[in-house]
Amino acid sequence: MSEVPVDPRAAALAVLAKADSTMMQLTQAVTALEKEEQPRVVKIGVSSSATVDLLNIYLRKHGLLNGARIDLVAGNYDDPIGDIDLFTQAGVEQIVLLPFFDNLLPSFEAQLVNLDPSIIDAKEAELRQRYRMVFDKARAVPAIYLGTFHRMGSPADVAGQDAVALVLARFNAALRDEAAAYANIRVIDTEDIVRTVGQGAAFDTRFYFRSKAPYSGAFMNELARRIAAAARGFGAHFYKVLALDCDNTLWGGVIGEDLLNGIKLGPYDYPGNIFWRMQQEFAALERQGILLALVTKNNPADIEEVLRKHPDMVLKESQIIVKKVNWEDKPSNLRALAQELNVGLDSIVFVDDSSFECEAVRQQLPMVKTVQVPGTLSDYPRVVAEIKSLFLAGGIAADSKGKTEQYRQRAGAEELKAQFATQEEYLASLELKVELTRNARASAARISELSQKSNQFNLTTTRYSVADIEQMMSGDTHAVYSLVVSDKFGSAGLTGVAVMRYEGKAAIVENFLMSCRVIGRGIETGIWPRIVADAMQRGCTELRAEYIPSAKNAQVADFYGSLGMPAHEETSEGVRRYTIAAADFAAPPNPWIEMTYVE
Repeated sequence: MSEVPVDPRAAALAVLAKADSTMMQLTQAVTALEKEEQPRVVKIGVSSSATVDLLNIYLRKHGLLNGARIDLVAGNYDDPIGDIDLFTQAGVEQIVLLPFFDNLLPSFEAQLVNLDPSIIDAKEAELRQRYRMVFDKARAVPAIYLGTFHRMGSPADVAGQDAVALVLARFNAALRDEAAAYANIRVIDTEDIVRTVGQGAAFDTRFYFRSKAPYSGAFMNELARRIAAAARGFGAHFYKVLALDCDNTLWGGVIGEDLLNGIKLGPYDYPGNIFWRMQQEFAALERQGILLALVTKNNPADIEEVLRKHPDMVLKESQIIVKKVNWEDKPSNLRALAQELNVGLDSIVFVDDSSFECEAVRQQLPMVKTVQVPGTLSDYPRVVAEIKSLFLAGGIAADSKGKTEQYRQRAGAEELKAQFATQEEYLASLELKVELTRNARASAARISELSQKSNQFNLTTTRYSVADIEQMMSGDTHAVYSLVVSDKFGSAGLTGVAVMRYEGKAAIVENFLMSCRVIGRGIETGIWPRIVADAMQRGCTELRAEYIPSAKNAQVADFYGSLGMPAHEETSEGVRRYTIAAADFAAPPNPWIEMTYVE
């Protein structure tokens, strides 16, 4: 019997995924994979007041696990202000900042209890001023990952321990306070990493005292993993939907066999208290704007009974956007779920207790992130914490909250649609209102988020950071238009963005994108007369636009053609370029939309 040939790439990725791989194995696997072409290359600068050379291999590891090659630029020791200049010249896209508490003064923890309070006050003031300068200089960098301070050791006496804890909390509060003013900063809780890894396993004091290199490989691996999560897999994912099984996932037991009073769910007794706590976590995700769905093999009446009648059921029917409760296979139900919500399968995280169901989804829908409820139930909270990280670590804009209600409004509109003979009659009945705003600075975070997550109706798939948006809004060469859509069912929120660039007499559509939730109502064409009128007031006589194809935006390939713009060029890669005299532009009329313009 002949041996099955080993796939070198799969073997190398398996080494990276293993928790017990040696440093030599990691290095060899990373080196081998980096010789291959990766979908994305991300340049990251690392600035620290400790020696963190070991972070290099672990960031590269977690980059490769997410399909990205990480190119690292190392800063100088304890020089974050100078490092920003270095990183800017190198063209980094992301920065890791790792201040180290014990290095604020020589052996700061050990001598802290003996220091005059005025010295500590001065050190805090210096810390604030220093990092305020760092954050301001790095304002244009798309993403910064800031590590918090943590304790290196534990003083033996209680008084000393209290003194360190108080100052540590105070300095961390100062860091967070300064960072809060900058939308591009994500805080990484290194104290929690120490707790997760364990105090003894997180540090190697031998190398700390010899070369100011305090961290172990275990600490660096977990730090790199959390940075990758905060970076959404370095651009690999943007999850929107959490699809949940029910039996032994939301409660203990099987509702069809154990019945309503027999399933395990409640705040006090094991194992029901674990499931009750997990439902609290899922409900919190829904309040943050994550869509919750049920995908379960069960009788619909049984699930409805639990949702409506179980006294300890945390998740309510109003928080579940879609229920796929039937006896169909899970991959088919997930496909139907994605189609119903008009999201990509790669936007879904699926949770199930069954090895069979999880493996079926992994095999048939590898783009879905599949998570199995652990066999050891006490590990479930840790797994759910990792699930929350997938959704929230990269940050979430305020406008994303209430997303379940917005999708429910869309469903109501679709139900109404069936009652009208023509599309125009239906659209007129919706009482559509659009508020078009130019350079809405207060919405920069939501505009950036929409650019990161919109794929289908996205003409160039250009991604913008908050700093990018703020810079374009502040300058004379760009204008950023955003639109807020509402109808008789409620507000859909900020759901569209048009980025204009002005070069001489030409007004260029740098990108136009919309949430799929509001497509097909004429909004996508109705805003352009106002935008073109603004361009003409600036003295522009020509309107240009282009469509750049991606794996997901084929549906908008001829969008500019539908606006009456002739295509003058199409490249072999499928890029289409359009040009029209501004005076000749005439988008289709949409009398059913009430348009308000805010400058």
